[in-house]
Amino acid sequence: MTMPISPSREGLVVGAAAHRAGQRSFPFLAKLLHWATAVLVLVLFCSGVLMKQIGDGLMADTLYTLHKTTGAGLFGLVLFRMAYRVLARLTGHWREGGGDRAVHGVLYAALIIVPMLGWAGVSDFGARELALGLTLPAIWPEGAGYSEQLLKSHAWLAFVLMGLVVLHIGIALGDYVQRGAGRSSRAAAKMPQRESSSPSFPSMP
Repeated sequence: MTMPISPSREGLVVGAAAHRAGQRSFPFLAKLLHWATAVLVLVLFCSGVLMKQIGDGLMADTLYTLHKTTGAGLFGLVLFRMAYRVLARLTGHWREGGGDRAVHGVLYAALIIVPMLGWAGVSDFGARELALGLTLPAIWPEGAGYSEQLLKSHAWLAFVLMGLVVLHIGIALGDYVQRGAGRSSRAAAKMPQRESSSPSFPSMP
């Protein structure tokens, strides 16, 4: 003897499935790359501000080397993240809503432009040495006389990048609150239907 499903319960099942299909889905590696990028951006911003406040000396030189090394790591990470994101979307392992695509696009552009301006500045200045005995390849002629302009542009755009990060966080928080409100309203709508719905049995012959 089978128990038929009431129309209201069937609608809830279909609605829940549609909601799950519309949610964002990010692979674990994408989340890891996202938070690694966020940490490196924060380290770069703090070290950049500190070394400018300190001025000259051993501590400033150490922060300068840390800043350049971290910037090189961030640049490589962003390139890898962009390649992975394209591959993940092509293979269907990534579903994303389009509410903040414009902010994401500008963020990625800033994450490429800001390190490259710094890279060009240290190439012109002749200070391409990194930690662990590594050295950046030159992407700008050394001694060309534009190091100050390049590094100032690098610094100002870094503040713009931080503003974009704050905007990105605001969008993410708004999206989180909206999803939470949607879950609460669906739970409230589901309660009366659970109380009023009862299984219907076929009549006895």
